[in-house]
Amino acid sequence: MLMKKGFFILLILWLITLAAGIAFYKKTNNEWEIAMANLKAYDAQLSASREQNAAYQLTIDQLEYFQDSVLVALNQTREELKIKDKNLQALQYVVSSFEMKDTVILNDTIFKDISVNVDTLIGDAWCNVQVGLKYPSTITVAPSFKSEKHIIVHTKKETVNPPKKFWLFRLFQKKHKVLHVEVVEKNPYVTNASSKYVEILK
Repeated sequence: MLMKKGFFILLILWLITLAAGIAFYKKTNNEWEIAMANLKAYDAQLSASREQNAAYQLTIDQLEYFQDSVLVALNQTREELKIKDKNLQALQYVVSSFEMKDTVILNDTIFKDISVNVDTLIGDAWCNVQVGLKYPSTITVAPSFKSEKHIIVHTKKETVNPPKKFWLFRLFQKKHKVLHVEVVEKNPYVTNASSKYVEILK
C-alpha cells in the first residue's frame, strides 16, 4: 500500500514536471519566434530594398520603453487619440515624398545683368520649392513635398444596434468589438481624401 502511494506521488510529480516543461518550452519557443521576426524586420529596414517590409512584434511595455524616434512619435499619436493599451492592435508609420524639376529656357533674354545666378529655397520641412534664375533666360523650379502618416489600428466596444438615447438603456444593449483605423497625416498641407481598411474574416 505504501509503495502504491509512493508510486502515485512520483507519477503526479512527474506529470507536474512534464507540464511545467512543456509550458516553459512553448513560452521560450514563442519568445524566440518573436525575436526572430523582429530581427528580420530590422534587417529589412536596414537593407537597401524598399519593396520588402516586415512587421515588428512588441508588447505595450516594449513600445513605451524603446526610444526609437518613430516608435516615440507613434506612441505620442496614440496617446493624443486617447487609445487604451488593451484596445491597441497595430501601429504603422508611412513616409513618402514627391520631387520634380522643371526648367524653362526662353529664346529671348529676360535677365539684363550677366551676373544673375540665383539659387534659392522657399518653404519648410513639409513643402519647399527650389527656384533658380540664370542669365540670359533660364528659370528652374524644383518643388518637393513630404507626407508622414501615423496609422493606428484599435478596437472599440460599440452597440450592435443603434445606441439608445438614455444612458441607462445603453448599459443593457448588446455590444461587440469594432476595428477602427485612425490615419493621422502630420503634414499640415495635406488632407486625407479617403482611406479604406478591410479586415478579412476567417
